[in-house]
Amino acid sequence: MLLREVHVAPVAEVQVWAAVGSADEGPGEGGLAHFHEHMLFKGTEGRGVGEITAEVEGVGGRINAYTSFDVTCYHATLPSAEVSVGLEVLADSVQHSLFDPEEIDREIEVVLEEIRSAEDDPHHVLSDALFGTAYQVHPYRLPILGNGKDVAGFTHEKLCSFYDRWYTPDKLLV
Repeated sequence: MLLREVHVAPVAEVQVWAAVGSADEGPGEGGLAHFHEHMLFKGTEGRGVGEITAEVEGVGGRINAYTSFDVTCYHATLPSAEVSVGLEVLADSVQHSLFDPEEIDREIEVVLEEIRSAEDDPHHVLSDALFGTAYQVHPYRLPILGNGKDVAGFTHEKLCSFYDRWYTPDKLLV
């Protein structure tokens, strides 16, 4: 755990960094790191769908996540008096996500639409083309969002296998 106190404003930022990004995906896993970013907000043993976001927003905070080639970061910004809510919610999300098959099916459609939208964005298309040219062998050549074929084939088993491989204490930082 890293902690840096700054008393400029009564706000706290809690982040959980997972040392896994799109460059860590194997064959058939294109987009799986990014997909986990979506699924870790889709319910846990103790919080239903929507409750993770609602709990943070209920105390005046915001919760979000992003995936890069090398990391996935889950973060919450809250009033500093509510920092424990951010820690509890993120810890629960990262450790106890359910990966409900119905939610997986719903989220596959969301991510497929995100991929289609990216294909209509000139900046995104140019970025993917640049990385594809610059990194012809390295995994950075592949899009972080993944490809439609792989994403459409995501299952509960595939998500759990990826999670068990990458979401371990030695690969997480708060």
